[in-house]
Amino acid sequence: MSEEKLSDLVSPEAVINFETGAIKAGTLDSIIKLLPFEMGFCDADDIFRWYSNNPNRVHGRRKEAIGRPVLELHPHVEHYVDKLLKDFHSGARDEWEFWFPKRSGEAGQIYQKFMAVRDENGKYLGCMDVTVNIDLFKGKEGKNTPDTIEEFTAVIPE
Repeated sequence: MSEEKLSDLVSPEAVINFETGAIKAGTLDSIIKLLPFEMGFCDADDIFRWYSNNPNRVHGRRKEAIGRPVLELHPHVEHYVDKLLKDFHSGARDEWEFWFPKRSGEAGQIYQKFMAVRDENGKYLGCMDVTVNIDLFKGKEGKNTPDTIEEFTAVIPE
């Protein structure tokens, strides 16, 4: 796939209507990049279609993967991915979650959750995954949650 930007595919000014409100496509893309976790999606035919382009990703993604069968992307764990997708397609399960150590040799843990995406009638639309660097949510020495709004507003980011 070519190096297309959101503006090449959908106007950033295009409004996306949801049940709970509407938002411009460009704004939604910017919000997704700010989330403290990563996301990906494969469609009902098990083709990888999308991932969030968060900075400092813990789960590597390549734009070349878009449009390819998910099983081709994970040859080292193909058996597990195949089982997960079959369970989602059949309705046997709607989610799988895992915790595992960082693979880069760094200390720390990663949390990954896979969820079946279904429409309001239960029809399978695909699989979404969320990947979180758990270390981002661990308390840091000397840091705590302010007890009052005054303490909260006095906090200056480092």
